Order: sequence, then C-alpha cells, then structure tokens
Amino acid sequence: MKKDIMSLYNSLLNKIILPIGDAFFGGSYTKYLKEWEANDLKTEFELKVLQKKRLIKILEHAKRHVPFYENQTYSGLKDFPILTKDVLRNSKQNLISNEYNRAKLTEHHSSGSTGLQSFTYMTKDHQFYLRALQTHWWKWSGYNIGDNLLQFGISQKRSFTKRLKDFFYRCDYVKAFGLSEDELLDTSKRSIKRNKLFIAGYPSVINELAKSSLKTNFKNVEGVICYGDKLFNGYVKNISDAFGSSVNIIDTYGCAEGLLMACTKDLDYYYIMSPHVYIEIVDDNGNDVKDGEMGNVLVTCLTNHAMPLIRYKLGDLAIMLPREDYPKKRALNYPLLKKVVGRETDVVKTKKGITLNVHSFTGIFEHYQNIKQFKIIQNDLEHIFVEYILDTNYKSNTSTLKEIEKKFLDLTHNSLNITFCKVESIKPTKSGKPQIIESNLVS
Repeated sequence: MKKDIMSLYNSLLNKIILPIGDAFFGGSYTKYLKEWEANDLKTEFELKVLQKKRLIKILEHAKRHVPFYENQTYSGLKDFPILTKDVLRNSKQNLISNEYNRAKLTEHHSSGSTGLQSFTYMTKDHQFYLRALQTHWWKWSGYNIGDNLLQFGISQKRSFTKRLKDFFYRCDYVKAFGLSEDELLDTSKRSIKRNKLFIAGYPSVINELAKSSLKTNFKNVEGVICYGDKLFNGYVKNISDAFGSSVNIIDTYGCAEGLLMACTKDLDYYYIMSPHVYIEIVDDNGNDVKDGEMGNVLVTCLTNHAMPLIRYKLGDLAIMLPREDYPKKRALNYPLLKKVVGRETDVVKTKKGITLNVHSFTGIFEHYQNIKQFKIIQNDLEHIFVEYILDTNYKSNTSTLKEIEKKFLDLTHNSLNITFCKVESIKPTKSGKPQIIESNLVS
C-alpha cells in the first residue's frame, strides 16, 4: 500500500507539479530532463555528431560575440588560449557575450576545491539545464523524483525556491560541515524511519554518516549520489558496510562554474557528458597526452553561450580511458574518463570530535571576494593557521578576518585557536594543484 502511494506521488510530481513549476518560474526543467533521457539512447556516432556540432557553434559564437575572443583568426579549438582561473577572474567582463545583458545573468562565484576563486555568469535557462542534468545523474542511482532524499549541502539559508524543492522532493536537507557525532547519530535515527531512502552529498560527509550508522540498523538506503569531493575506496567500503552491499553508489565529477562533466553508472569509469562538455587532457605545456596517461583537465562548455568557458583549466588531473580498453558491454555510449586523480582528502579535526572537510571552508570563503586564495594548516587538535592572499583589485577590509574567525568558531563550537597569516603566495602540492587543507596530525 505504501509503495503504491509513493508511486502515485512520484507520478503526480513528474506529470503535474513539475510542469506547473516550470510555468511559474519560467524554466525548462522537464524539457531538459527529457532531452537527457534521449541523449542516453543515442549511439556513439550520434553523440559524436552532436558534440561536434555544438563545439563548432560555441567557438563561432565566441569569436563573434565575446570581446575576449573577438576578431581572432582561430581556425579550431586548439588555437584558442587556455583559460586559467586567474584569467577568468581578471577578465570576467570581457568573457561575457555581448548578446546578453549582464544585469539579467546570474553570477556564480566559488572558491572551488583549489581555494582559488573564480566567477561565471549564466542565464536562468542554463541553470535549469544544469539542474536537469544533475537530476538525471541521480536517476542513474535508481532515484526517482519524489523518492525520500537525504541531502548534505552548504546552502543553509534556503530560498523560497529551494524550500519548495525540499518540500516536493521529500528532501531532508542537512548541513554538510561541522556535524558532531551526536548530530550524525540524530540524522541516522531520523533517516532510518524513511522508506526507500537516497542520500546525496559530499563523500567525506556521507562516509562520516556511514561510520556513525554502523551503530544502527540503517538498511533502508537504496542509492548514494556523491559529489563535491573525492570518493575513496575506504568510503565505499564504509558506505556498503553501513547501508548494505546492494546500495547503488554513483560518483559525479563537476565544478561550481556550471560544469557537470562526468558520472559513473554501471562501470568504474566515468561517462563524459559529451553533449554538454568537451574535455582535453594535456601536459603542463598544453600539449595532448596519450589516452591512459595522466594530465591536466581542460574543459570547454558547449551549452553556456552567455559566458563561454573554452579550454578552461580546472586545476584537476585526470586520465582518459584508451578506446581499446572500453568495455564491450556498457549501459551508455558516452566517451569514458578512466580516473579523476586526487589525493586523500585532508580534514581539520578538533578535540570535540568535529571534523571539517574542504567544503566547510570554501562555503565560508566564497562570500569574501577580497580574499583571492587560502590554505588551512593544522599541526595539532587545538590550532589552525590560515594562510591567505588578498586580491589587489579589492580594498582591504579589516572586518573580514573577524567575520571568518567567528564563522570558524561557530563551526567548531569554539574548540580551535585560529591564526591568520597574510602571504604573497601559497605553495602548491607536488602535482602543481593548490591545496586547501594541510593536515600534519599524527594519525
């Protein structure tokens, strides 16, 4: 009986409520959901043709309408310069298409996983496109819109639209950082009462929930959707141990600049969303590396014409799967990314048992644009050092550090001493990628 009621609600939500929502908010969410369902059915050839068509279109648009690229004689993608975070940050106005009114675009700014801020603009319609693609990924886990959902996120101030989403999507939205052991246990106890539950959020947080849930009989989880940081093998084991070996775990690869690049489904590899992005893997000099070799990720967005991101260097390292290694049987025909290279995610710990991951800090710093880059260093359980670089384009604000310190103390229940250190540069890791958290705790 309960299953029939759930099925009826899901049908009502998809066929009536969501189309009404599109009409009310002026979006195309349901249209884009159907578009991605159709993409999943395309052949490899059809997907290549679609990607090539969109790539040519976005490059021509950039040359004609984006001041940063206008009047250049680029003949193809490789002629375009690599777009770094510094260029994106300092030339953001010149990267906006002159066909769009900047005042009507939505600005997205984020510290991202590297601690270096960047800015992008997009239309409201493109936001609906991204939400539809994200939901489509979630469906790969077995999730259907309207199923019970536990979501970990950093947007604690829920807008009217987000509160509506939480209500209709039957979503229990929980903070993704600063959760104590008692809060994790309370979340487990609350969630265990919900039938056919799906969990979405940062793998590091879900891992902490899984370890906490080993104390309960938490076996109602159907699927887990991971995004935002690295899903490690140890996390997968803990999640399977806590929620059952049959739980469908998918891992996504995207970034806050409006790029949802790849996702796992039936394989250990990532399906690249080729109708949405074009990915290159290059060496430090910008030259292509062979498939199967590690290199820097360059991504070109094929769907955001308001602010085209062309050959954008994320700061990530990845490996493309050689074509000869493609599995003979795979659910979809998108190209495959073998691996997104990463290290064990560092965390900050306290004597009170609170663990803070990367997004605990990016969720704070993204609101302070006068700080260009930062790094957290921890040598013991009572102290952290915060290295930061001020952006010379902004005036120094003496209240900024006090505000940040207060937010840190609120997160940690006043259990850390915080020292800020203004620096001219922040040393990257050996891979060349900036590092947000350096933990020197003895495990």
